[in-house]
Amino acid sequence: MQMTLMEYITQHFNGDLHRYAQSEGVSSEQIIHWIDNECHVIKGRLFMPVRHLPGEQAQ
Repeated sequence: MQMTLMEYITQHFNGDLHRYAQSEGVSSEQIIHWIDNECHVIKGRLFMPVRHLPGEQAQ
């Protein structure tokens, strides 16, 4: 199953970014950066894009 990081946080942490950040051992600001960077959760793993390629549309 694939979902955005925000969808995952909403589903598993009731949308609480601070609580999710604590569970990951990072700051809430870091979580916001991951969300802005379009990170996804796929099969229970967090995937972070390295970079967006030219000509590719974000979906």
